[in-house]
Amino acid sequence: MRDLEMTIPTGLGLVGRLCLPDDFPAPGPAVLLIAGSGADTRDGDLDLPRPAGTDHPPGPGTFRKIAAHLALSGVATLRWDKRGFGASGGDPDEADYDTDLEDAEACFRWLQARPEVDASRVGVAGHSAGALTACRLCRDVPEVAAAGLLGGLASPIEDLLRRNLGRYLDHRDDFTPEQQAWLEREMPAQLVMAENMDRLLEAARAGERSVRLEGHGMVVDRRTARLAQDLATDYAAEFRYVRCPTLVLHGGADLNVDVDDALVAYRALRRAGNDDVRLMVLPGLDHYFIPVAADPARRLWDRVTQGALRRPMAQEALDVLTAWAVRALSAPR
Repeated sequence: MRDLEMTIPTGLGLVGRLCLPDDFPAPGPAVLLIAGSGADTRDGDLDLPRPAGTDHPPGPGTFRKIAAHLALSGVATLRWDKRGFGASGGDPDEADYDTDLEDAEACFRWLQARPEVDASRVGVAGHSAGALTACRLCRDVPEVAAAGLLGGLASPIEDLLRRNLGRYLDHRDDFTPEQQAWLEREMPAQLVMAENMDRLLEAARAGERSVRLEGHGMVVDRRTARLAQDLATDYAAEFRYVRCPTLVLHGGADLNVDVDDALVAYRALRRAGNDDVRLMVLPGLDHYFIPVAADPARRLWDRVTQGALRRPMAQEALDVLTAWAVRALSAPR
């Protein structure tokens, strides 16, 4: 496997990794890996400062693992640092879903043009919010040969936010005093947003560029551009743009995006006329396709603190995604 650092010439200078299998039968198939809102870097991790002694877990490295596994089966991949993160240029404060799509299309076109790649056999795989970008890329780029939609949202964003941020408050009494103290110390911003959810949504709907939230001895300034776009998006309707062979992959124990969204996505794809859709729900796996703890209390704590990210991605998920990509990209579309 050759994992090569590349700069995609977009004007911003997006930097990523082109992963090529050993003995790649050029030109061969490739997949563009599109990260979601919980991943800033090429490997699918948050680009956050982690001071010495921090108790926050490392990122899961989801895309690095997917790229390596696909390479073992003869499929190349491209993954990149989002604009303003990692080694990529640009201002992250100016980024939104429109710029995400712009960057994804530039990366797709660059990947198509590589001499190692068969331009007619390039697919996309979007995780979480990256599934939305993948749908829109299929709308704008008809050459997309296959689409993997991993943990994609198909219900209103407000439901997701109230469910996820609400856990900090809804389950406060379920946490030990030590756990409550940890949350106050390590994740005060999330507590502030949970307690000010109505104000956050109000600001986004009113078109305010940012909103200031206060609590727990701190001030949280939050940009609302993405949230405003989220609130204006009918997520279920976005799947109508995907007409190529499609995989809908979801963790059965996903506490970020409800597992029911996978069925909504599948039905939307079929209603739009896509007759090559595979739906796979993998029991016991979370949003990052990591096995969850058997104990419900531990599972809840892992979700709130992102503690599950310390565990490896399940081999089952890698196998399903790889088998689908190999089949879908076995011949020109």
